[in-house]
Amino acid sequence: MSLVSWLCALGEAKQSGYEIIVSLGQSVKLRPFGVRSVAAMCLFNSNSYKSDGTPEVLVSSYLQGGVSHVKEHVVYCGIDVAKGQLDGALLGKRWQVPNTKAGIRRLIKMLRQRNTCPQVICEASGGYEQDLVELLHQAAVPLTLVQPQRVHQFARASGILAKTDKIDAQVLVRFGQALAPAPNAAPGAQTLLLRELDRQRAHLSGLLVAEQNRRAQLRDPSLRQLSAQLIKQIQGHIVRIDARTQAIIAADQELKAKAKMLTSFSGVGLRTATMLLAQMPELGQLNRREAAALAGLAPFNRDRGTWRGQRRVCGGRSLVRRGLYMAALTAARRNHILAPFYQRLRAAGKPPKVALTAVMRKLLIALNSALSPTPA
Repeated sequence: MSLVSWLCALGEAKQSGYEIIVSLGQSVKLRPFGVRSVAAMCLFNSNSYKSDGTPEVLVSSYLQGGVSHVKEHVVYCGIDVAKGQLDGALLGKRWQVPNTKAGIRRLIKMLRQRNTCPQVICEASGGYEQDLVELLHQAAVPLTLVQPQRVHQFARASGILAKTDKIDAQVLVRFGQALAPAPNAAPGAQTLLLRELDRQRAHLSGLLVAEQNRRAQLRDPSLRQLSAQLIKQIQGHIVRIDARTQAIIAADQELKAKAKMLTSFSGVGLRTATMLLAQMPELGQLNRREAAALAGLAPFNRDRGTWRGQRRVCGGRSLVRRGLYMAALTAARRNHILAPFYQRLRAAGKPPKVALTAVMRKLLIALNSALSPTPA
């Protein structure tokens, strides 16, 4: 057929919601979108043949500037992480390997046997996934780490009530097929080290507060002495962690520049800046709404029909939110911009915690803007 006739048919198909099927040596055929399930939609697919042996050409009617935008087909591999083993599901097949570095390397070798490496989806499992995530990033295997609650809710919405490791791996595959989550970027080595140090410091701080409260209730002099020694030991560990953290930041020019920018804000000290660099390395690469939602400071609606509920913040990274809470307490008193903002909210009748949460959000957005790359 002539080029003019083909373009006319293409325009009519786009308006009518049809796709064009061109078989070599035959006329143009139209087919409604969605009636054919194919693994990949591509132009001149030499691997797709009709029953008579002639190759089938599948042309998308969504052309912009003469360029066809083809959606790449992604194969997902679900891996359920346990302490001792990894249960995987890929293209209907299920397997299990030990949750060791040797077992993970064998897993990576299995994944690379395919022409296209699948995208791995696994849940955050309290640290048992760390070796898997590290080795997959080193091998350049696309990986998405998702919250267990999201997968659990997806399984219930899909009517899957049974729960085993093998079923969970298959659910992760279906989760990827339904939602197509983007792969996670590999964090830098310094960021991972800072994050581990920050979490250990938070753990020791909790132990310190608990032991101090417990010592206040002790009456026996010998027990009080032991408690005092333990408190002193914990405080020493915290001091050493802080010193190592500051040394890491000082040795990295990018981290040092970011820390200097963050601490220039009234209310943000070195401790808060370190926490943000460790727990929220995306800061400066997000827009204001994404930054607030990632920290769990975005208010969400609770409306139904004519009823208007109270908006609440939820989700996000709790460690970031806790650190910003302490910074907001100082900023609400000392910061020349946030202090008047806090007072205006209080004068308007907002409860103290609501006003303070608004200060946290405004402070985070300001810090995110400060770390954003300067437009050229």
